[in-house]
Amino acid sequence: MQILEKSKGDVESRANRMQDFLKMEYLEECSKKNSSIETLRYCFFELSNLYEKHSMYSDAIKYIIKFRQLNIGSKERIRAYLREVELLIKGGSYDKAEFLLRELIKISGIAEGKKIMGKVIETYQKEAEKFEMTKKYSSLFKVYEKLVYLVNDEDKMIIQKKMIVLLGKLGKIRESIELERGLV
Repeated sequence: MQILEKSKGDVESRANRMQDFLKMEYLEECSKKNSSIETLRYCFFELSNLYEKHSMYSDAIKYIIKFRQLNIGSKERIRAYLREVELLIKGGSYDKAEFLLRELIKISGIAEGKKIMGKVIETYQKEAEKFEMTKKYSSLFKVYEKLVYLVNDEDKMIIQKKMIVLLGKLGKIRESIELERGLV
């Protein structure tokens, strides 16, 4: 694919006339041949969004990391980190998301950390709803295992009760009984 556009506006204009997969290819080529930071930021952010849209989370994460590395401002960097955490959750990499979340909260401060935690909890809840609707109980249980440590005590009890039911549906009766005993 021939890349003649140099400015962010020109790249954006041409990209907006393309279908998703062609746009991905075009933006990847632009990112290799263009050195303008604004154009690179646009390409990486758009690529991340496009890959997420098609549930290709590992590629979306790759490009959000590249986008984050080009951000100088702390607010932009924090937003990019949060986006990466959300993509890791959507991609099922809960341990990596948890590690990155801890790092993000350290650099963001207390007030911003509470907002971030709220957004992360919301992302986990959306994933839980998705798995519940598709009856993917094993995946739903894994989400609840992470979510139960992030919510307040009232929500924790609700989630634990749901986990007991899920363990029964998964045929893990012994674990279900043990968890139920732990709640009493």
